[in-house]
Amino acid sequence: MKRAFTLIEMLVVIAILAMLASLIVPAVNVALQKGQETKCLANLRSMGQAVQLYLVEHEGRFPPALVSSGEQSKGWDFFISGSAENQQVEPGWIWQDYGSNQVLQCPTFRGSDNWQGESFTGYNYNASYLGGMQTERRGRVIQSIPSSRIAQVRNPAQCALFGDGEYSGGANKFMRSPFPGPLDGSFSGREGGTQGFRHRGYSHVVFVDGHVSRIRNPGSVSGMPNSAEGTGFLSTDNSLYDFE
Repeated sequence: MKRAFTLIEMLVVIAILAMLASLIVPAVNVALQKGQETKCLANLRSMGQAVQLYLVEHEGRFPPALVSSGEQSKGWDFFISGSAENQQVEPGWIWQDYGSNQVLQCPTFRGSDNWQGESFTGYNYNASYLGGMQTERRGRVIQSIPSSRIAQVRNPAQCALFGDGEYSGGANKFMRSPFPGPLDGSFSGREGGTQGFRHRGYSHVVFVDGHVSRIRNPGSVSGMPNSAEGTGFLSTDNSLYDFE
């Protein structure tokens, strides 16, 4: 006659399975996070390579961060034209000839782009030192800030190019240094251009020389309000943004 499991034996088996699950699930989550981190770093590396090609073909000048006029905005990432009901979204300055704009999606970021319905989001571009901006209204230029040239960057290994963009409202596409940079113009909302430390406490960055790095949150910046949880600047001064 077959012997059935007793209640105690079943409880022991269930306890063992629960213990094994408690060991396996965290390991799987860590492996998943590491895979996303690897993908994010690869995305940023590709973005840096695209800019290198852009520099070669544009006399060493970095792509604009944004050129806007009326119903059209031309960003480093996307060109957007038309009305809200009939909007057209196309690859931006660095993606027209140099790659696929799908790499603009950070695999860890969850949320909208907070812009104009762009397909991919999660990264921002150094608009305090590298990418300039131009604004036109009714055919009149009301702001014109040219992008910097590669020759101005004296320490490419310490000048951030792209990174994990994030602030209290979600994604942001224009990276800002803690204190005003030469291309900031009248912009004053520093907390709107911070980075997300969403990769197990690290933020990913590609620098002008092409290398990618994982950076921990250095802490609050003196004299400024605290950033939203999980966000902040790459450095407590402008040292990882500027030309030095």
